[in-house]
Amino acid sequence: MTYALLQTSIAPPPVEALQRAFRSSDSLASADAMFVVDDAFGILARDLPADDAQHLAASLASENVDVELVAERDLPRLPDPTFFTGIQLADDCLRVYNAREDVTELPYRGLSLIAVGYDGEEVRFELVFGDATVRFHSELRSLHFRHSPEINGRSPGENLLLLIRRLREIAPHSILNRGAETLCVGAPVEHVEDFVTYPRTSAFFEEIVWLLWRARRDQVDENEA
Repeated sequence: MTYALLQTSIAPPPVEALQRAFRSSDSLASADAMFVVDDAFGILARDLPADDAQHLAASLASENVDVELVAERDLPRLPDPTFFTGIQLADDCLRVYNAREDVTELPYRGLSLIAVGYDGEEVRFELVFGDATVRFHSELRSLHFRHSPEINGRSPGENLLLLIRRLREIAPHSILNRGAETLCVGAPVEHVEDFVTYPRTSAFFEEIVWLLWRARRDQVDENEA
């Protein structure tokens, strides 16, 4: 069985602390610390052997970097996405349309996570329902708002911002990733790429996995209280 090292908060750890902790690891080297910090969106390392994972966790704790060991098999698994190009905020449900204009109706209460991120190539938009049960994906360059006349910004980027803010109002229980949170609290912008950038596509998706894992853990703690 292999393990992942998950942060207890999303804040990136000090690179110097990682460098010192990694010196005694069989899986990571001090030189990896800069890459790990740059890519640290909740998950510091994955697929570590049990002994090395436990040793690294102890070393990081001595550097005041709090992590949790989680078996890889216990991390949320993102399902294959359903691609959509249109969206409508109906009174009773969220409607998403594919390129053929086939529609899928989704209850707002099931919307668990909203994520936006720019990976240097495209602005990704993800909607996750349930406990990572269903996932819908779109890209800003492909997303239209013909079914949502109330979303009438000056650019595709501003339309996306307005959409996310409206979704947040309708489904306040949903989790926002860092990119979506930035759009919700900032001033209106036409070019969202500058505000939702991730160093790599993998960082964008690892943050989603971390957020879903934390929500699952919090739910377990709440049920046991």
